[in-house]
Amino acid sequence: MKKSFLSKVKDFFYGLSHSSDYTKDFLFNSDIRSNFFIGVTVICLEIFMLLRLEFKNILTDVIQDSDWIRKHVCAYLVLLAAAVILVFYSFLYKKGKTKSRVLGKLVKDLFCVVSISFGLYMSYISLNPTSQVFAFLTMEIFVLCIYAWTPLQSLLISVGSFGIYIYLQSRLGPVYYGTKINSFTAWLFLYACALNTFYQKKCAAQEEEKLESLLKYVREKSSQDELTGLPNLHKFQYDAMEFLKKSEVVLENWRFVFMDIGNFKNYNEKYGFSAGNAFLKIFGQYIIEEFPDELVARYSDDHFIVLAEVKDLEQRLDSLHEKIRKWESDVQMTLKAGFYMPKDQFTPPGSACDYARYACESIKKNYTVNYIEYNTMMHKEFNRKKYIVNSIDNAIKNGYIKVFYQPVVWAADGKLCGAEALARWDDPDFGFLQPGAFISILEEYHLIHKLDMAVLEIVCRDLSEAMDKGLRVFPISINFSRLDFELLNLADELDSCMERYGIDKGLIHVEVTESMLGEGNAKLTGMLNKLRERGYSLWLDDFGSGYSGLNVLKDYSFDMMKIDMNFLSKFSENKKSQPILTSIVDLAGKIGMKTLSEGVETNEAYDFLRSIGCQRLQGYLFGKPMLKSELVEKIHNGTYVVSELAG
Repeated sequence: MKKSFLSKVKDFFYGLSHSSDYTKDFLFNSDIRSNFFIGVTVICLEIFMLLRLEFKNILTDVIQDSDWIRKHVCAYLVLLAAAVILVFYSFLYKKGKTKSRVLGKLVKDLFCVVSISFGLYMSYISLNPTSQVFAFLTMEIFVLCIYAWTPLQSLLISVGSFGIYIYLQSRLGPVYYGTKINSFTAWLFLYACALNTFYQKKCAAQEEEKLESLLKYVREKSSQDELTGLPNLHKFQYDAMEFLKKSEVVLENWRFVFMDIGNFKNYNEKYGFSAGNAFLKIFGQYIIEEFPDELVARYSDDHFIVLAEVKDLEQRLDSLHEKIRKWESDVQMTLKAGFYMPKDQFTPPGSACDYARYACESIKKNYTVNYIEYNTMMHKEFNRKKYIVNSIDNAIKNGYIKVFYQPVVWAADGKLCGAEALARWDDPDFGFLQPGAFISILEEYHLIHKLDMAVLEIVCRDLSEAMDKGLRVFPISINFSRLDFELLNLADELDSCMERYGIDKGLIHVEVTESMLGEGNAKLTGMLNKLRERGYSLWLDDFGSGYSGLNVLKDYSFDMMKIDMNFLSKFSENKKSQPILTSIVDLAGKIGMKTLSEGVETNEAYDFLRSIGCQRLQGYLFGKPMLKSELVEKIHNGTYVVSELAG
């Protein structure tokens, strides 16, 4: 609504009628700073004037009468006392010794009354006309132009003080027209300065309030989870660190609790992300209800963290679990939780959260256990996991990553026709690590591409060295992770390595597992097509280990099918294996794929696979994975005969 002229005039004169408490506080604190500055200045001036008065009588021949001296000394002492009171209050307020604002306003008002009275009095009793004006104007400047008075207050003070000044001057003699004009001009100037001072400080207050609001908003956002409104992990870790430092906290009674909502992904897929986000908000409130006096936060995604008292902890988690279960009957969501007890008050909250999370992850696929506490065995595993993540670069650089080669032979004559490259980690601290100990960890932390590129480099180097020595070489198949296709341009990486070592593309076979292809990744599909276009042989590894085998055969083109070794498990006992294997080999032939069977350990399996037309074989019957030096030695001593048809 548009304001009337009178409303605008009223707002102008009242100045602070629509101002916030922050602006009023800012102006009050500004006046406190002015108090100290003016008070100290006046104290110094009055002490100087008292000393000057004394020395003037002693060192000059001018002798003032005792009445004149008494009047001046009394005036100086009264103003000095008011200034001392002003400085004393300002000092106490700044040090936090007093917070009484009513007292502060009374002290300021008292000083202003004394100052203006001093200026009027000194101008009245002064023998020098120039001194009359300057004594008064000096006090007016102190009072009007340094403090933040509202326009109405400034008007009343200035009009009142100038009116008294003109009246007192008229008592001393006639007030000429020029004096009136000059006084009016001085009043107008001082009033304008007072208005300027007030509005400058008011604008500064409002700007600072905006900045403070912005900083407050940023602080809240930086410490608050945007979705749930709970504290975020950074805020939680800070508060937890401060909490653990308290001497009264008994650490044995507290646990870091990492919570994971099981099957939440399916809930999102069924109802959409909006519904999923709505549920996470409500679940955040559930946590606050169960842990009202403890530190809670959203960790990430559907993960939450609490620093909770151990008393009734599992009962409260059971209550949360029940609320989740009742939320949606079609999608059976669950709650898993891992606990960690802080060892001492200096336990880093970040590490404590990691330990609790690790404990929770250890039971993720265990449907009989919902809660578990971090223990010594987990700690050893956690340290090993952390070591692998932190040490992969160093292991590659120092040659701790080794490539073992497992022979592949022709089923027809048993001659060597290739090998599979398998990574091993020979660590100086943890010893010889099998693939299962580090590959899944590197995949979890998106570091597997570093290992796979190191294996590619070693294989190409080994092939190049063998060719330089005039040895017969044969193709090597290398397993590549799904993440290699996402994090790298795999075709370019292979081409670069081939060119660097002068290796023919026919000597490297690209293996991908069946499970990778069931996810319908467009980027992976595009890269497989690009690899085929560039002349690389594509092998489908572990066929039959997943549930999407036939769809994979329908949607993708591979040169070789590697039949999963589980089909040969207990081969002689399981009579179903033979017809299944026969059908698989027959199917592969009909769609133009060659076959290789893994896990061949007995002559019985060897004879059967050869009889049904499986072309290549791999397994302990023909040799375990071995270092390049051992494989070369076995070729030299005739254990293996390299086939003329190797390829």
